[in-house]
Amino acid sequence: MNPKVSILVPIYNVERFLPQCLDSLCAQTLHEIEIICIDDGSTDSSPGIIARYAASDPRIRVITKSNSGYGDSMNRGLQAAMGEYIGICEPDDFADKRMFEIYYTTACRFGCDLVKSNYYEHSDEGRKDALQRIFDGHAYRQLFDPRDDLSVIRVRPAIWSALYRKPLLDANGIRFTTTPGASFQDTAFVQKCWICSHRVVLLPQGYLHYRIDNASSSSLSDAKVFAVCGEYTSTFEFLKERGEEEYRLFAPTLNAMRNDAYSWNYCRIAPSSRLAFLKRWSTEMAETYAEGMVDLGMFNARDRRQLLQLMDDPELFYGAHPDGVEYL
Repeated sequence: MNPKVSILVPIYNVERFLPQCLDSLCAQTLHEIEIICIDDGSTDSSPGIIARYAASDPRIRVITKSNSGYGDSMNRGLQAAMGEYIGICEPDDFADKRMFEIYYTTACRFGCDLVKSNYYEHSDEGRKDALQRIFDGHAYRQLFDPRDDLSVIRVRPAIWSALYRKPLLDANGIRFTTTPGASFQDTAFVQKCWICSHRVVLLPQGYLHYRIDNASSSSLSDAKVFAVCGEYTSTFEFLKERGEEEYRLFAPTLNAMRNDAYSWNYCRIAPSSRLAFLKRWSTEMAETYAEGMVDLGMFNARDRRQLLQLMDDPELFYGAHPDGVEYL
């Protein structure tokens, strides 16, 4: 019998946190699951931990490969998955024991393409995990089509507090970008899921505990300056392939998101990379602005003013904002 849910766990050198993650998945009240551990060439004790858990729980499947990055790991897991739905759990996070039962029951009740919920932020410092109510302002426990409320796609990606219908992913060719390392690859993936989903339910509770105190989590390096740009390029290429109507529907919202993401990225990158990044940011926004796919009504007054300045003269903009810009 095929599992109801395939849970993907992309693993790279997470020996400190991995047992807590796997304990939480093995304890799920939804028993008809498979836990696909994708080891991306770990050099610590993670492979031994995976092997020990796999020996005691036959639902654990292990994929071992040389280091090729987060996106490739996730795609290997998607390719191998046999479940009706896909779940994701990062190896430094952990899940409440009823998480996938609640997600799956909701998905079956409403015939969902996508189920998403709020989540908790977790730290080992001892304070109580804080519920992040990222979907407040949107209807909970009600079936809806994202096309009827495009503001929902501007919520933080949070790909791990969700359930995805696998036939939807396969039929639309939704996969992760395979850029090196682990930076921003959730961006295009979740955007493509929103674009293709017609039946979505949001849940107000949190079930996934997202760790915020892992110092070795993905970081930004000079090699990743333009990683976020690649994600938006992937999304827009995907969207254009779906036809003019879909493109014109989603593009203005996605461009507002792109501007926010690039503003945030600009504040983080090394000063030596900022002018080059600004020029690419300016070019991309100017091109889509010329298409009529930027709705300035989606920007507040400050961001609207900054965007117009940036598109007009990125070098002049750099002189005025060498240390970054304010962003939403």
